Amino acid sequence: MEFQCKEFSLNHSKSSMKIGTDAILLSSLTPTINPKNILDIGTGCGIIALCMAQKYSLSQVTAIDIDYNSILEACLNFENSKFSSRLIAKQIDLLSFSKETSDKFDLIVSNPPFFISSLKGPSLSRNQARHTSSLTYENIIHSASKLLSKKGVLCIILPKKESEIFIEIANVNSLIIIKKINIYSKSNKECERVVLHIILQQSIEKIIQDKSSKIEASIITLRNFDNTPTKEYLNLIKDFLL
Repeated sequence: MEFQCKEFSLNHSKSSMKIGTDAILLSSLTPTINPKNILDIGTGCGIIALCMAQKYSLSQVTAIDIDYNSILEACLNFENSKFSSRLIAKQIDLLSFSKETSDKFDLIVSNPPFFISSLKGPSLSRNQARHTSSLTYENIIHSASKLLSKKGVLCIILPKKESEIFIEIANVNSLIIIKKINIYSKSNKECERVVLHIILQQSIEKIIQDKSSKIEASIITLRNFDNTPTKEYLNLIKDFLL
């Protein structure tokens, strides 16, 4: 099963989760910076890692996942891309990776599991990809605190309700939300996804007591009432999708 992007193509038939809109949205909404080292947590088939290699042409991208088939497919996708020299995939869980590496990352990206309490299905790999029992929000936050460089940014995409939980945990653990992008499928619908940009507390020279006052908030609507894509959505994804 091949998915075609502007500057690369990839297969996603073996990985635990198939390519969806969230991966492209997150990739399109990462900050305008020049990261040297990038970490993709829960890479799956490698779609976000490939987008990062395309977007940040001077970066080295490390992609990790606990699922063997996902990493196998990501490795093949990386090898077949023109960015292969700047991409590496590792089968490892986040906590183990954060303990064994001394590397610091200027950008950490993740489209993590988000089903916290819903019923699980029969597929172990799909459960790991969809449920937080395999990658908790606390694990992401604690590991990011160790792995981020001094000016590093953690970018994550979550459903609205789960994003509020994540923000609470982040604030308790000395991480600061600096940007919050609310994503709506249509303007008359409720917010479905949220992209967060998060930094280490010590990255801010003067901490404002009310942390929420530092958040830069914005809204993106994906489709018009007639179900055609909005101009802002088309402009957002134009670098990645045909």
